[in-house]
Parts: sequence; structure tokens; C-alpha cells
Amino acid sequence: MGKRNLSRRDASPVLLLAAVVMLFVALVWTGRVTPVRGAPDASPVAGSPAASPTAATPVATTPPARGARQSVSTAGKVTIYLTDQGFMPSYVESTNGHPLIITLVNSGTRPHAFRIDALGIAETLAPGETKTITIEHPDLGDFTYVSDAPGDEGMQGRLAFYI
Repeated sequence: MGKRNLSRRDASPVLLLAAVVMLFVALVWTGRVTPVRGAPDASPVAGSPAASPTAATPVATTPPARGARQSVSTAGKVTIYLTDQGFMPSYVESTNGHPLIITLVNSGTRPHAFRIDALGIAETLAPGETKTITIEHPDLGDFTYVSDAPGDEGMQGRLAFYI
């Protein structure tokens, strides 16, 4: 067998693959992408048109399946489930410059709260209750949402607005 010289053309696919892998690793490392583990989930992701309620669409009181995505990116609407185990999703990322409509669904067995002190939001929901709030002019930045209801110690999530 003779030696084979690699040309630039032969190395191009390898370099492209390496660049894609490096980009994916960087996105996972910075938290911008969450790798999917386990079987794919067929349920709609919170924040997608199918998951966000409209006037004609009743809001489901069942939270996403265990292991469903815990973070979402949205441009205007999101549904956050308040469960006995915590918020689902626990991280919401949205662009600023337009209102963000948040539908809160208490799918737990006891009261839960949704509070963002920096934005003046404080809601308490009974089991099975749904409320919709609108953040009209969100500022850039990260905001922690918490539940201060009895038994919810440490229950929190994060809402991030970016350009």
C-alpha cells in the first residue's frame, strides 16, 4: 500500500465536524443549550404556540412529564407550572422590547406562590388555579422568581431578559 497525501479538500469535512462539536460544547458549557437525555418528549415545550394558552384554549393543569425540559426560550408567552417539586420550567429566557405574558398554573396539591420582588410581582395560587400576568416593559437582566408559600423553602427559578 502506498502513502496517501491528504489535501485540503479531504480535511474540510473533519474541520467542519470539529467546529460544530466545539460550538455545541461551548453552548452546553454556558447553559445556552441543554442536552436532551432519555426518550424524546412529545409534549409541547412551554413557550411554544401549542403550549401557551389563548382565549379559546383551556390551560392544562398537568405539568410537563418528569424529565421534560427545565428551561425555555420565548419571545412573548410562556407557561410556568408551580408543582410540589418546584417550578417547571425553572429557567426562562426572553427577549426584551415587548411584553412577556406568563401563564401560571398550580398543578400541585397545595398553594404555591410566584414572586419577583424586583418587578413587583406577587401572586399566590390555590391548587388547580391558573393566573396570567404580563410584564409590559421588561428590563435587561436576570430576575429570580420564588415561592414563599409554606413548604416551598428553596423553590426558585430564573427569568432572563436579553436583547
